This record gives sequence, C-alpha cells and structure tokens, in this order.
Amino acid sequence: MDICPHCGSNRIRRSRSKGFFERLRRGFSQKRIFRCQACDWRGWGAGTEHSMPGQDAPPTEVTPPPDIDAIDRALGESASKRHTAATS
Repeated sequence: MDICPHCGSNRIRRSRSKGFFERLRRGFSQKRIFRCQACDWRGWGAGTEHSMPGQDAPPTEVTPPPDIDAIDRALGESASKRHTAATS
C-alpha cells in the first residue's frame, strides 16, 4: 500500500499483528496490516511480495486460497455462543 484509503496520505507503514486472530489471518492471507501515521487508520491491505531464495521456480501444485470469511464467521459464532452461555 502506498496511500491511506481513509485520508489519502502517503505516510502509511506496516503495522504489527495484534493478537492471535490477526496472526492467524495473516498466515492464511497475502494481505498485511498497515497504519497511517497521518490519521491513525489501521487495516488490511495488499502487501508487497518478496521472493525467498530458491523460490523463483513456479509451484508444481496450485492450491486454492483459504476462505478467510469462513474463519471470521466461525470465530463470530463461537463468541456469540460464549456470550449466550455466560448470560444464562
């Protein structure tokens, strides 16, 4: 990302993952977390790809990307179950 989607500033930097779920999502996605130093916006955006040594050859098997939305739904359902159990 070069420009903040919220304010349009170019003062955008990579941000560290906060918590288990952000690290989990980062592991299954090519998107990364960014923060704007001008307006303090923080969110997911396309990261830059850096090739690792020995990985210049194309992969022999292509796997489909994981369904990140399904992970988010599952986490939301388990949180609502915990909330319902706690209020009962």
